[in-house]
Parts: sequence; structure tokens; C-alpha cells
Amino acid sequence: MMIKRPFIGVLAVLIGLGISAQSTAAQGVTTGGVTGTVIDETGHPIEGAQIQLRNAQTGYNVGTVTRSNGNYTIQGVLPNSAYEITARRIGFAPVRRQNITIVLGQVRREEFKLTREAATLTAVDVVATASAVINASKMGASTTISDSALTRLPTLNRNFADFVQLVPQVSTTTGFLSGGGVNLRQNSIQIDGAQSGDLFGIGTTGQPGASRTRSRSRSMP
Repeated sequence: MMIKRPFIGVLAVLIGLGISAQSTAAQGVTTGGVTGTVIDETGHPIEGAQIQLRNAQTGYNVGTVTRSNGNYTIQGVLPNSAYEITARRIGFAPVRRQNITIVLGQVRREEFKLTREAATLTAVDVVATASAVINASKMGASTTISDSALTRLPTLNRNFADFVQLVPQVSTTTGFLSGGGVNLRQNSIQIDGAQSGDLFGIGTTGQPGASRTRSRSRSMP
């Protein structure tokens, strides 16, 4: 009897530890899951089938796709009895099941057999109507400074640059005129129809610019 007592005591301790570990593991599980296989009418697994699990009460929605053997698994689902599960694949009729119950700590099995369905493609007619989207008389954003404004506004040397600065699209942060954010070398400056740009910045006009087809500024009379 003295030899068996230590053995019985150790066995009781091990059993107690096993029960405690199982209880602790059970208390840590807060979700369930669903798994299954999707096959066709001949019994062959369907790869790439979409499985969608949705809770109609909470709006929770989760999906997965089947593997090459047709198996799928969705885990981490909160227990509820209002789930609906749908299996679909292109070329097959979809299958939907409602009132699916997910139990805490358990993985529910849902098997699907999809039947082939002829896909009907409908024609889409695209009709375009001609509309005038280009106005030949409109060259873009522009600002007109009236004669009265030229008379009333102050200027030191009657330079057109003093008035071009009134245009919102023109910037003078570098000390030179830059229209529309382009490089100042691309300015087109014309005085009475004649080009007055300084392409290399070595002239006496003080305003860099190239020979362009549009006019952005005009000198005062």
C-alpha cells in the first residue's frame, strides 16, 4: 500500500491539470465556423466557387473561395441563428440556404452540389449623341481690362506688366510673369501684334517669353 499511494497521487494531479486546461481552453473560445465541400452534379469538386456567409440581423458579411479539392472553411464567426450562406460559380446555378445556426466552439458543415446553368449574355447598346464640346471661338481662360480701368489704375511707368498682374492665372513670385503655372519661357508677349518676348533673358524687355501662337498680354496705347 505504501508503494501505490504516490502513484495514485500523481495520477490524480495529472487528471486535475487536464480538466483545468480543457476548461480554460473552452472559456477562451468565443466564435464558431462553417466548412464543407462544393461539388457538381457528377460529384467532381468545384474550384474557385464563391462562398458568402451573411448575418441578416447584424449585416455581418464574410466570404471565401473553394480550393482545388472543393473544400472551404470560414472561421471566427460569432454564434447566431440568423445566418444565410450562398455558394455560386460562373456557369452554375447559385444555391442559398437560410436560418443557418453557428454554435459556439463548433464548426458547422454545409455541403453544396451545384448544377450547371447556361449563362445568358445580354447585349449592351451604347448610343452616343453628337454635341458641341469644342467652341472654336473660345481660346481658354481670359481676362479683359477695360479702357476705364487702364485710366483709373495707378502705374509708375505705364508698363503692361503692372496690369497683367491683375489676372488671377498670372503669377509673379519669381519677379517675372508666369501664366497658368507654365514655365515663364513659354510666355507669349505681343505688343500691337509684334512679338516682344525675351527667350534667353538678355534683352531689355525684362520679361522672358518665346514665340507662341497665343497672346496673354498687350501693352497700353
